[in-house]
Formats: sequence, C-alpha cells, structure tokens
Amino acid sequence: MKVSNREKIMLWILGIILVGFGYYNFIYLKQTSQLEEKIQKENEKRQEYEVTMTTINSLEDKKNDAKLLKAEIVDKSSPFYPTISEEHIIAELDGLLKESGLKGGITFKPIVSDGVESSKKDENTLAESSFQDIVNKYKTVISTDDKNKDADNNAANGDQNNSSTSSANNSNKSPTNNSSQNNSKTNDTKEKKNTLYYLKCEVKFEGNYDGIDKLLKKIDERDKKIVVNSIKISQDTLEACKGTIDLEFYAIPKVTDELEKYLEWNYNNTYGKDVPFSASSATGITNTDNSDFIASIKPTNSDLPSIILGKANDPMRTSYVYGKSNSEEMVEMVLTEEGGKYYCKYKTSKLTFPAKYDGLGMEFVPVSKNIVINILSETRQGSDDKASAKLQLVNKTDKLVEVNTIGDDAANPRVKIDGDGSNISVNQK
Repeated sequence: MKVSNREKIMLWILGIILVGFGYYNFIYLKQTSQLEEKIQKENEKRQEYEVTMTTINSLEDKKNDAKLLKAEIVDKSSPFYPTISEEHIIAELDGLLKESGLKGGITFKPIVSDGVESSKKDENTLAESSFQDIVNKYKTVISTDDKNKDADNNAANGDQNNSSTSSANNSNKSPTNNSSQNNSKTNDTKEKKNTLYYLKCEVKFEGNYDGIDKLLKKIDERDKKIVVNSIKISQDTLEACKGTIDLEFYAIPKVTDELEKYLEWNYNNTYGKDVPFSASSATGITNTDNSDFIASIKPTNSDLPSIILGKANDPMRTSYVYGKSNSEEMVEMVLTEEGGKYYCKYKTSKLTFPAKYDGLGMEFVPVSKNIVINILSETRQGSDDKASAKLQLVNKTDKLVEVNTIGDDAANPRVKIDGDGSNISVNQK
C-alpha cells in the first residue's frame, strides 16, 4: 500500500495535533495548576512574612506601651495598701497615736472582699422661717410689676415665641424617651462589680483636742489612703477628751514587689517613693519641694517611662502623663489665667491632661508667687541614649514661670525649653 505525499503530510499534521492535544491536557494543564498553587502559596507566605515583620517592628512600641501602662498602674494604685495585714496596721496606728500624744485601743472588724460601700446621706426637711412668707409676698409684687412692663413686648412677639416653644417642647420629648430607654437598658444589663479588700476598725482614744487635730492631719498626710468614716468626741475633763474614730483601709494587688517590702518589719526605713520618678530610690527622705509641677526625663532602659509630667502634690497620680521613646519627645504645657484663677493643661505624644484637651484645662492654685516646674533629669548613658524632651511652654498668666532643671547632662542636655522668654525663667541645678 502506497502512501502519497499528501497523505503523509496529513498524517504528520494529525500526529502533531494529537501530540499537542495530549501535551495540553496531560502536561500543560497539570503544570499550570501546580504553578497557580505555587503562586498562591507564595502570596500566603509573603503575607505571613509581612505580618511577622509588622509584629517584629511593633514589638518596641508594645514594650513602650507596656512600660507606660505599668507606670500608670503603679501610680494609680500607690495610695492603696498592697495587702491587709492587721499586725502592720496595729503598728502603724500605734505610731500615729503616740506621735499625736494620744492613748487608745483598736478593734478590728473582719476583712471583706467586696465593692466599695456607698454612703447615703439622710435628708431632713426643715420648717420654713417665719420671714419666708414676707419674702414670698415681696417677690410676688416685684414679679407682677416686671410682667406688666414686659406685657407689650411679649404680646408683639407672642406668635414667634409660641412657635419656638412648641418646637422646643417637641425636641425635648425625644431625650425623655431616650432617657427612659436608656434606663430600661441599664436595669436589664447587670454590670460586673469591681471588688477589693478592705478592713474597718474602731480606734478609741484619750487625750486633748490638739492631739486629735494632730492625728487627723497625720492621717491625711500619709502616702497610703486611710479613710476617716466618722469620729465621735466627748469631753472627759476641762482639758481632756475621749472618743472613737472609725477608719477604713483598702488594699489592691500590686504589679511590683511592694507587697514584699511592705511585709518587711523594718520601722526605720521608708519603702517605695513619695514621688515615683524622683532622682533617687527609697531614701527615706520626704519630698518638700515647693513646686507646682514636676517632670522626669530618663533613659529608655529605665524601669520608668522616659517622660513623666504631673502636678507636684498629687497623691492619687491622676494628673500624670507619660511618654516613652528613645528620641526627642515633644511636650506641650499651657498655663492660663482667667478671672483670677489659674488653669493648666499639658500633653505628650501618648497622653493628655485633662483627657479633654480643649478649653482652659484644669484649675490649680500656685504654691508661691511664681509657678515652679521642677524637671529631674539624668546624664546620658552612651551614644545610643537619645531620650530627651522639648517642652513647649505657653504662659498666659501674670506670674513668672520658673523652670528648674536638676541633674541634666552638661555636655548633651536632655531638656530643651521653648517658650516666651519674657515671663519664663530657666535654671540649671
């Protein structure tokens, strides 16, 4: 059987088509599917890599945020005891009584773990004064005269006032409805109650009135909060008196080693810090600075945030703001006088005080003729230590703002003051 050239060409073409069809279906499509899977896996790995790198790059920020959060927790919890120890409280109260020149005894109630009790005040309705009827008649006569004088104006604007009043009444209805809805939601939703340990005790004392005054002042001046719930005093002799005072002690767990230090029996030492960002640790020295504000600039490897700023006499640490970075931190403070009162507001890159930064800020009373700001700094610990602060100070008061920088690096200062030089004085100490 002879095959012509034409048939040979057609067979070659058919063979090529069959080979191409087989390659496409059994090899090309399979390899294409595998390639798409590889591309998808590559994209997934690339996304995982980007997420991992983002996490790694944010670790430093998270460490800084954790350090700021720890400092804020330490500051907010510092007025409370780390635990309720009756032995230590007995020793503490015994010392207070002796320092005040009083004698007494202590009776404890059981330690309780519960929410803070709310005290309700009794409301008593007093009978009106006999002069009240005369005053009411006088006000009625004056009110009638004022209404007669304004009658024409009210009549002219009556239609306009009626329309505005009706619209106002309509608008006032929705808040009332919303309020009732909110109240129903509040009643339906049970909030989780925060609990803490607290101890109540009754202290019986004997002495004089001067000793009682000293005792109350010493309780108020203590770093740890002691709540004076009530006090009863009765005269014993012409100069002596006796009575009872009800006290409350509150304790919350601490994130530091304050509990171990508190339980140590060492009466001659002061544990913790009166100012947690003071230049030294627990030295037993009470801070007696006559300053209005205090700030701290520290290296980033410190246990404390690199920037802390707050009011000097703030035992609850509610006015503190923090910053944490190994670079120059921008800090703003605005001091304003209005109506004979003084207001302050300040912020870092992380926090502001007060929380609502708009407006004048929070009122404060200067402790001296000048507004004093003490800034505690430290020498740099190497070329990599770049923590610093640039304080933008705006003084809108009639007082001189005295800024005292203490312990700053002489060669490469951490603290820079930028403000109005005419009413700002900067001193290096």
